Amino acid sequence: MLPLLCVLLLHEIGVGVTGTHLHKIDEAPVGVYGRFFLNFNRSVALDTEATKYSGKTSLLAGVKAGKRFDWFGVFGKARAGTWHFGRSYFATDVGGVLEYYPSRHIRVRIDAGDTILFYRGTALGTVHNFQPGIGFGYEF
Repeated sequence: MLPLLCVLLLHEIGVGVTGTHLHKIDEAPVGVYGRFFLNFNRSVALDTEATKYSGKTSLLAGVKAGKRFDWFGVFGKARAGTWHFGRSYFATDVGGVLEYYPSRHIRVRIDAGDTILFYRGTALGTVHNFQPGIGFGYEF
């Protein structure tokens, strides 16, 4: 039943570049990501992302919701997952997304988010990190 549901829904794949400044450890990694979306309708999607940085990996999944117009869309996003560097840390990413649709299937995505890392009992605590990104996608 689930595979049939996935086929019936619009889905999208994408790639892009993102970066962040990890304030407490004073690093600014830049990474490349792969994304997969299940668009439940024109306004709501399951948004998943895997990002590879030098020595770090991020895996996030959550919801993207907002409004699509003919040539562009404006969305909010809320995702949760992990960042791994040395050990795994719980993370959330909340922010905004602006999409441009130059053709029926092509997507250009600009992200601006707050990636919150929970360092679990270490002296670093909970840290907010600005994370911009830009990517391209293809909707099937």
